[in-house]
Amino acid sequence: MDRLGVDLTTVKDIAGTDGQTSRGCTWKYSGVDRDHGWSVTQVVGNSPSLATDKQKRRSVSDQWRSDVTIDGRLVGLHTTTYGRACDTYVQSGQAAVSTFVSVIDRGIGTDEVCERALAFTRATIGQMPP
Repeated sequence: MDRLGVDLTTVKDIAGTDGQTSRGCTWKYSGVDRDHGWSVTQVVGNSPSLATDKQKRRSVSDQWRSDVTIDGRLVGLHTTTYGRACDTYVQSGQAAVSTFVSVIDRGIGTDEVCERALAFTRATIGQMPP
């Protein structure tokens, strides 16, 4: 994670209370990226398929980019119209592992945000059961 610029000391559980069904963690980036408000969150939640997720998350503000393949696995790539967040979707059994990257700085383009989401997904996909 250090090579991605993620500050491991900033890790937080996304569950607000014990017993919540939300599973995952969030981190801040380090250095100047932290000053610009970069963060990454990875969550796991029940989901039957990428196609189902695409159907559920279809609206004027949701934009699905072309799927990519990482280590032989299909990865969905999603943004919203405001453009300062991007997420990936990887099927893992009956669950989805989603990686969300966001930034506060309005001067940062969507492509850069998506590249970071893909980089974090590449770094962790080997830990996601098929």
